[in-house]
Amino acid sequence: MRLPMKLLSLASRFAPELLCFEQPTENRNRVALTFDDGPHPEFTPRILETLARLEVRATFFFQGLNAARWPELVRRAHSAGHQIAAHGVDHIAASTQPMRVAADNAIACHAVLCEISGSNLAPYYRPPYGDITFGALRDLSQRGYRLAFWSYDSRDSFCDTAADIEGRIARATPPPGSIILFHDDYAHTVEALPQVIATLRARQLSFVTVAELCHA
Repeated sequence: MRLPMKLLSLASRFAPELLCFEQPTENRNRVALTFDDGPHPEFTPRILETLARLEVRATFFFQGLNAARWPELVRRAHSAGHQIAAHGVDHIAASTQPMRVAADNAIACHAVLCEISGSNLAPYYRPPYGDITFGALRDLSQRGYRLAFWSYDSRDSFCDTAADIEGRIARATPPPGSIILFHDDYAHTVEALPQVIATLRARQLSFVTVAELCHA
């Protein structure tokens, strides 16, 4: 059974070493940009170029199968100083799998990313769809994993244009301490990113990785 996001967010206040959501108290001017589902052969390089040009570091939650197919993009993101973390071998919801299968999926993805990057990456995991069960959560916690969700959804999966994303960020700017969800497999996300960064900077917000935001 899938654990509700509201419950997980509440639980993160009591178990911050296990669950990462927003971190408002100690991050009065910092946010974390995150990108799910890549690497994508066309859009991830463009996102990396934008981040480099604007001197922004972010967190990429890569799928294992995509990482194995385009390992050079994993290495490029890692060498640029971005945080690399697991998003499962494939994009399957934990609540549709047995507990051990869901946990092993996360661990296998992390192992692939460590091998490709040549680094002992911090064991962070973002479940596909934010879907996690109590059993999988318990299993991963026992293996030293930290689950990173999000507190602000850009809704880029539901937007048709860059202007839609830009307008949402302008109207409802993520508050300090936010973990902001984007995806690196949409052209309109790539196109919106420079203006999104400009809007957040105009609100006196700076950019860090999830690990930095959550003090790990």
